[in-house]
Amino acid sequence: MIARKTVHPNLVRAYREAIYIVNEGDDAIALKVGEVSHALATLMRVHKVQTAAIITAYNPFSEIQPLEENERQQKALDAALKPKSIACFDAIGSDPEGKWEPEPSTLALGISLVEAEGLADQFGQNAFIWINTADAFVSLRLRFEIGIPNSEEVQAWIETLPEPLQAEAQARSIKEQALLMSVASQEQLHWLNPNAWDLNQVWPLSCPDGSAMGIGTEMDRMFKLIAAGIQKVY
Repeated sequence: MIARKTVHPNLVRAYREAIYIVNEGDDAIALKVGEVSHALATLMRVHKVQTAAIITAYNPFSEIQPLEENERQQKALDAALKPKSIACFDAIGSDPEGKWEPEPSTLALGISLVEAEGLADQFGQNAFIWINTADAFVSLRLRFEIGIPNSEEVQAWIETLPEPLQAEAQARSIKEQALLMSVASQEQLHWLNPNAWDLNQVWPLSCPDGSAMGIGTEMDRMFKLIAAGIQKVY
C-alpha cells in the first residue's frame, strides 16, 4: 500500500508563524496566518474581490531546489495566475527567526479556491495562504493532512511546555498532540489549560487544525460551538 503524503507538524507551525509581505506599489502589507489585515481588506475592496490567495512555486514540498529552477517555476506560476485573477502582486514569505530563506510568492486577487488548490497541487506545494472574508482573515490551506510525529518528537515537544501542563499534553491523543505541535506556543498553552479560560478574553481566530473560529470572546466561541453541535475542542 502506498503511504499517504502528510505534512509534519513542525513544518505546519513554520508556515503559520511566517510573515507574508505583499508589495503594493511603494507600500508593503504584512500578513500572518490567523490574523485579519485591514490593509488587505482595503485592497480587496478597491479591486472589488472577495477572495485572494498567496501561492509560491519555490521549493516544492518544502524541499530546497536550485535558484534557477525555483525562478523558472515561479515565472510559470505567475503566467498561470494572470488569467485566473483580477490582479497580482509580488509577495514574499519569510521566517521571522531567519532559519530559512525567504520565498518569493504571488498574491492573486479574485482567484477561486478550486483554482488556488489546483495551482498549489500543480506546483507541488504543501499549502498556500487563503483569504475569503470581508475583513481579510488570513488562513492556511494545507493540501495534505498533518502528519503524526514519532514518540521522540512528541516527548521533545512536551519537555518544552511548562511543567504543570506536561501531564495534560502527555494524556492527549497522538492526533491532538500533532495538532498542538503545529500551532504557536501561546495557543498551545491555551488549549492545554481550559480551566484558565477567561470568558471575557478575546480569543484568536483559528483552531489548532487551522480552521477559522470567528471574531469574539470565549463566551462567543462557546455559544458558536454549542450552536454547531460541536462538543470537543478539536
